[in-house]
Amino acid sequence: MQISGNAAQELVTRFSESGHFDDINLVVAYENKIKPTPLEKPIVAISVKSCEIDDKGTTTLETGEVVKVDSRAIHLTLSIDIYLPYSKGGNEGHEIFDRIATFLLYTEKLPIAKAVCYEADYDAACQAIIIRTIFTLSSVIPA
Repeated sequence: MQISGNAAQELVTRFSESGHFDDINLVVAYENKIKPTPLEKPIVAISVKSCEIDDKGTTTLETGEVVKVDSRAIHLTLSIDIYLPYSKGGNEGHEIFDRIATFLLYTEKLPIAKAVCYEADYDAACQAIIIRTIFTLSSVIPA
């Protein structure tokens, strides 16, 4: 799947090193520093929501025989939350989502099976607009 170790930290590093996100604070979610109030510039907080490895699968041979295979599908679900100063508005958050999706798909060439971007909400606790997004990466791994 091209991501190893701490997936959230690795993605923060990849985003940061690309130079495409210099206008955004990139952090691993749940760190104490992710919600300064009030926000001065957008924050993108990345975390792993879930990781599932399917049972060994089967395949059908040309003869019609069904046989077990040793490979397994893996599904890694990432939560990438976009925090914006209220003055920026929700539209900028959706533009950031587009930049993230484009980077993951075309620069990193990750196997994204699903991407969801929810509508913008206002969070009074951190005085920010929040757009929650989910990216599911799916790949087959050998046994």
